[in-house]
Amino acid sequence: MKKIQKTTLRRTVQLLFLGLFILTVLQAGYPFQPWIPPELFLWADPLAALATQIAGRFFDPVFLIALLVLLSPLLFGRAFCGWICPLGTTIDISDRLFTKKKNRSTRRYRPLKSILLITIFFFALLGVQISWYLDPLPILWRSLGIFGMSFFYLVTDGILSGLYDLNLLTDTVLNLQDSISIRFFPLGTPTFTNLFLPFLIFITILALRKISRRFWCRNLCPLGALLGLLSKFSPFQRIVAEKACTSCAVCQKKCKMDAIEDDYIHTEKSECILCLDCQEDCPTDAIRYGFRAPLAMRSATDLSRRSFIGAGIAALLGTGFLSLSALNPHKTDRRLRPPGALPEDDFMERCIRCGECMRICATSGACLQMVFLETGLEGLLTPVSKYRLGYCEYNCNLCGQICPTKAIQPIELAEKQKVKIGTAFFLTDRCIPYRLNENCIVCEEHCPLPEKAIKLKEEEYEDLATGEKRLIGYPYVEPDLCIGCGICENKCPLEGEAGIIVTREGEERYRL
Repeated sequence: MKKIQKTTLRRTVQLLFLGLFILTVLQAGYPFQPWIPPELFLWADPLAALATQIAGRFFDPVFLIALLVLLSPLLFGRAFCGWICPLGTTIDISDRLFTKKKNRSTRRYRPLKSILLITIFFFALLGVQISWYLDPLPILWRSLGIFGMSFFYLVTDGILSGLYDLNLLTDTVLNLQDSISIRFFPLGTPTFTNLFLPFLIFITILALRKISRRFWCRNLCPLGALLGLLSKFSPFQRIVAEKACTSCAVCQKKCKMDAIEDDYIHTEKSECILCLDCQEDCPTDAIRYGFRAPLAMRSATDLSRRSFIGAGIAALLGTGFLSLSALNPHKTDRRLRPPGALPEDDFMERCIRCGECMRICATSGACLQMVFLETGLEGLLTPVSKYRLGYCEYNCNLCGQICPTKAIQPIELAEKQKVKIGTAFFLTDRCIPYRLNENCIVCEEHCPLPEKAIKLKEEEYEDLATGEKRLIGYPYVEPDLCIGCGICENKCPLEGEAGIIVTREGEERYRL
């Protein structure tokens, strides 16, 4: 195969896997009829699999697919990073579209990703799961599934509305707009809170290109560090014909991972992602890729004992800091988790903040939102129900079906309809019947329970100003019936805070 054909093949494979990844994001919606599991890439993520199972002290066979990815470097090195990783492909596309090809050496920063990897596993051993901060697959899923879909809606709706206003392709535009809305946005404009943080993380990763090509992959990605550990033993590697090499340094200058050493012959195998660019650029055809017995290890990322100990100390201090943030008296405690959520500690150990539950909820009840610091630092980006933005649809259990780590357990719809998320309470200083002595039965009408958890107590009211008497239905909640779905709070006609709110009172969590 010609060298240009090889790099074309690699780029094609990259685009195919990125397309597959985007397809998993698009399929996370109602009606839920996926061609492939939306969780596929997250199940195949060895960093998420290991950190989550170690922190949560459990084993799930679904993560065996991640074992294949973890062991793949023994044969093909870090080919996952160069050929499959959708975030790596996104970075490459960004490089080609938006920036000039500066390629400074950043070798002094290489140990950072290994230190971050060690820190993640120290935290996991202490029962704290923090891989989601820097794991590329949850980062990209969160970015595309939440921020990306909102951006996609605004752009497509704006373009199609503009074409319609200009009387261009009216019937076609209307049909296309309806098709997109029904398939991806059945509830209209998706509303997500705290979008700035996932957007900031994603844009920062792309912006690091200003320092060097694939700066993230070279120096910060803990998944790359994990795969690089076994890549050292791979027999498939870059091979240079020393007699043909003229030491022109073209390969080293073009290497996006800065993996080629100063003699231009040897390669740091834990850094090489087998992109084949050096083979394509070599003016003397001195470079090929093939199988050869591994040479003696030449590691540029040898960590000192001090770095290892430092990562452990950082984990201990970080765990204590997160525990203190949980005691913050100024945070709110409206952390209404989805039905099927594990007890809070177990939930936090498993949740990788991928956003899949929030993405699919946006097409159903649209109540699940990522939190910033409302539930403390330890709850950052976890899903909670915000009922002024949406509600937990009575006939929906999709969040549990799509959760890749089972932080939200998959439960049958009949069981889900009985799970108590919390309990609704009336704020009598805001509720219309109590405050204005006028009839309002919106909450009672929308209560989905067949026996109605919200009931009305009729009392005669006399208007002292006019002497008029009328019957007022004062609503009240049957706590034993209420499941805390939040539709009453969502549909309350008051502006701002509703006249009825759902609290964690009586919440039920799924226990294994």
